[in-house]
Parts: sequence; C-alpha cells; structure tokens
Amino acid sequence: MQTLLFAQFKAVMFDMDNTLFDFVSAMRKGCDAAIKNLGVGSGDELLGYYLRWKYHFEDHTNLQDFMLAHNCFTVEKYFDAVAAFEEAKLKDLTPYKGITEVLSELKKSGYKLAVVTDAFSYAAEKRLKYTGLFDYFDVSVCYDTTGYKKPHTAPFECALDMLGVLPHEAVYVGDSIRRDIEPSTALGITTIYAKYGDKNFFETASTECPPKVLEAESPQDILKLLM
Repeated sequence: MQTLLFAQFKAVMFDMDNTLFDFVSAMRKGCDAAIKNLGVGSGDELLGYYLRWKYHFEDHTNLQDFMLAHNCFTVEKYFDAVAAFEEAKLKDLTPYKGITEVLSELKKSGYKLAVVTDAFSYAAEKRLKYTGLFDYFDVSVCYDTTGYKKPHTAPFECALDMLGVLPHEAVYVGDSIRRDIEPSTALGITTIYAKYGDKNFFETASTECPPKVLEAESPQDILKLLM
C-alpha cells in the first residue's frame, strides 16, 4: 500500500456518519424501534421515508409523513415513536473496529483533527460523546456552522480556516465520493476514500474515485497511509 511519508501534513479531517461509525445501521435500528412502538408498517418501509431526502436525513417529519400515510398520527403517538427511535439509534452507535486506535495514534503523532459533517452540531456532539470520540477532535464543522451541506466546498474551507492549515497540509477521509471526495479533492486536499463505510444509496454504480485518490478498505488502512 502506498504511504504518504513524503508529505508534511498537519491535519486530518474526517466525515462523521459511516466514516467513524455505521450510521445507516443505527437509523435502521431506530426505524425498527419506532415501528414496534406504532404497530404498523415495517422498519425498511419507514427507512425508505428517511432516504427520500425530502427533508434532512434525520428529520422526523419523515416519521410524521409515514404515520399520516398509515392513518395513525396523533401528537402523543408521534412523540412516543420519536423517543423510541432516538433511543434505539443512539444505543446502536459503535465506532468501527480500529477507529479509536486510528484517532489516538494520529493525535499522539501531532496531527490536528477535525470532523466535517452535514449533521447539526447538537446531534454531532451527542453522537461523538456517546461513542467516546468527541475529545479526539480539535474542530467540528456541522451544517449549522456554515449553513451549507456537502458537496458544497464551504464546510471544508471552514474546517481548514479553523484548523489554521492550507489545503496541501490537510488530509480528508470520507465515505462518499460525490459529497466528500470530489469537493475536497477540488480544493487541493489529499483525500482518502473510506471504502469500508460507503453506504451511499443514491450514488450511481458508475461513480468512481477521481484519479490519485487513496482508498481505505478498513480504518487501519488510514494509519498505514499516513504513518
């Protein structure tokens, strides 16, 4: 595997969901719990409502739409289902095997670390603290930090500014070619495609990494590339 020892990097930026932990699996568990609470439909059917991207991926207006479609909406049932969903979703979150060690080693080696995510800041903080990853990061750039979602370049540019580094001094690790790899590469950031976490249902099968993008088949590969 190619390494990057020749480069003088100062910071590593990570996408959060599906790069640090399996968030799609957690959403599935949340959907299953909500369905069990409601007693109608299926978890996969409800997940399909969230995957429409009609609203934000985590917006429970999706759940409201589902309940209305099944003629079971009441305010009380809605809030009970949301509570069940959120409890099950959070309980399922576990860092990918090796992620904690990757972050620990990078931190020990002097890298500044950042998270760049489309999640709102309150949700990102909650997930990072629950998984024990929060303290590894010097900077968090969330949707409400810039008002832009990836693949807009603003979140990446904001992270660079907050870290105090130039594009060529940073590495970005993400699981989406379209929303992570392409925009960060366009800025001149060295990119690592977290292939192990790619669960991007709406990216076509023909989507391929841009030339010279590095790939990580597992979290451990990130360290092999950088150290």
